[in-house]
Amino acid sequence: MRYLNITFFKKHFENPLFEKIKIYLVVIADLYEREKIISYILKKINIKNFNLSKFSKENKLSKIINAFQSPSLLGGEPFVIIEDIEIFSKQDIQNLNSYLKANDVHLIIGASTRGASSLLYSSIEKKGLVFDLSLEKIWEKEKRIASFVLEKCLKANKNITSLVIEALFERVGLDLALVENEINKLITFVGLKKSIEIEDVQSICPINITESVWKIAEEIVWGKINFDNLSIDTAYFHLLISAIRFQLQLGCKMASILESGKKYDLSSYFPKIYPRALEKKKLIATERKAIFFKEAIKSLFEIDLLSKTINMNLSNLLDILKTKLLYLSAYDINATS
Repeated sequence: MRYLNITFFKKHFENPLFEKIKIYLVVIADLYEREKIISYILKKINIKNFNLSKFSKENKLSKIINAFQSPSLLGGEPFVIIEDIEIFSKQDIQNLNSYLKANDVHLIIGASTRGASSLLYSSIEKKGLVFDLSLEKIWEKEKRIASFVLEKCLKANKNITSLVIEALFERVGLDLALVENEINKLITFVGLKKSIEIEDVQSICPINITESVWKIAEEIVWGKINFDNLSIDTAYFHLLISAIRFQLQLGCKMASILESGKKYDLSSYFPKIYPRALEKKKLIATERKAIFFKEAIKSLFEIDLLSKTINMNLSNLLDILKTKLLYLSAYDINATS
């Protein structure tokens, strides 16, 4: 079973027989959106009957199998959540696929792309449910997020027109975490008013947030890792985390190509980066090496996870991230000098 549309996906849970589905694969590029869908599935399932195990860091398949096979002292049938299938090796994913074919287990798997989940995709489509937004068109995404905004407003007893939603998107883009943050601010801002108007959006929603955050992220990863001179509202923390992750992944890919020992034309791999900027990034990637970017991605994931699991000041989390990146940078330089 496969759904490529959020409306039909949600209708699936209106059928009492949905509980027969035990395995879910959620393919969405944006981590925040993926986690929202995983949370939605968990709300629809009576999780009180299960013993949840969540895996979000690099692991081996043996730990997953152990979670399925080892009964909990608290009782409940095992239910495993894998936030990102890419935390496992290709061989482990193949073995997991074989295990799922031979066993009846409760499992939710997240993936950023269809390619990352290709070894499991067809099996889960036959045995469970796949929700895949990887091929979603931009206008489809706009419609989906507009529906999300409308639903949020209706729950808060606020009216909002399509023109106001368009004005919001013009200012903040289609990043769900950012849109959700801004619509929550608007609902609070209008107070007892029954409607959210364009003037409200113009009053409190900043312009070009996405562009500013991506420039900050680029400076953090490819500059001097100095947060002190960079100002950003912590309300946009998760957008910044996503932007930093993208830049780190870019650096990891570039450093890995350079370390392969083969002569490659980097411009063919990164055609959208201007030659002068590419040369600058090449020098930094050569100096820091792939290990820096890989470890930095792990640290970033830990910070992102902390922000969603504990009540901690987001500014302090950014300070921790800065410290980790500076340490990794210094460690790498000292280790290779």
